[in-house]
Amino acid sequence: MTGWTRHDLPCDITVHAGNFASQPAVFAQLLADCPTLDLGHVEVLRGDPLPRLRARFDAETADEIAAVARVWDTVVLILPAAYAGLECPVRATRILPFLGVWRGRVPRMVADRPAP
Repeated sequence: MTGWTRHDLPCDITVHAGNFASQPAVFAQLLADCPTLDLGHVEVLRGDPLPRLRARFDAETADEIAAVARVWDTVVLILPAAYAGLECPVRATRILPFLGVWRGRVPRMVADRPAP
């Protein structure tokens, strides 16, 4: 039987924020701004963002992002798989301000190979 091993891969994660009533409202705004975005690779953090930020970033970076985003009720993480190319196509708007790009990680599950 094949098992799986998690490997965290480093990546640049684009972070936006804003005040939204719900996750669907964030997705509607993102699709209006960038219809080609793959929402399956977007994370919407409402409430205390630190637990989920720490899943993607080291503790110091997570704390910095939370501090920068403290004036909004929603943090949006756009992972690199959400778009083609090297640069995130989502631009800052009044409704969805751009907070920056931070070095984080995404998990990748790799099948274990049986010993020869």
